[in-house]
Amino acid sequence: MKHYCFNSNIYIYQKEAKWKNTEINTVRNVLKVTNVIRRGLTIRLSNDKDVKAFNYKWKGINKPTNILSFANSDKNLNLENNFSYLGDIIISYDTLLKEIKFKHIDFQDHLSHIFIHGILHLKGYTHNHEEDTRVMQNEEKRLLKNLNIQSPYRI
Repeated sequence: MKHYCFNSNIYIYQKEAKWKNTEINTVRNVLKVTNVIRRGLTIRLSNDKDVKAFNYKWKGINKPTNILSFANSDKNLNLENNFSYLGDIIISYDTLLKEIKFKHIDFQDHLSHIFIHGILHLKGYTHNHEEDTRVMQNEEKRLLKNLNIQSPYRI
């Protein structure tokens, strides 16, 4: 498993060899626009088998998904240098690839969107209610625009 330090607070672990430098750079770009530089975060770039195991163990769902976000449950935890640990994210290359083929969209754009979505969950955004969904999608659109990526939502 390869690992990359985005900074002293953010770690990227590449468990699956299919993830290339282009995707690592996309992850780095998303980290910049989501303003998590001074927060702690772990990203695991993986595959369907790995994500399925995490999904079953922690959520009771026995299937893979594109991304899982595990927010830090201790919101009062402040570590050194006055930053807080947001949580952990795991992304499946396999599921992203299936989705882009089905939707006929760009891999890097979809990765950016899904990763932004996961980070927003760590920051407390939800889509449990219609208003929550609207607020979260507006923030996704704003961040994607900063990356020059068109909104995946119908206007």
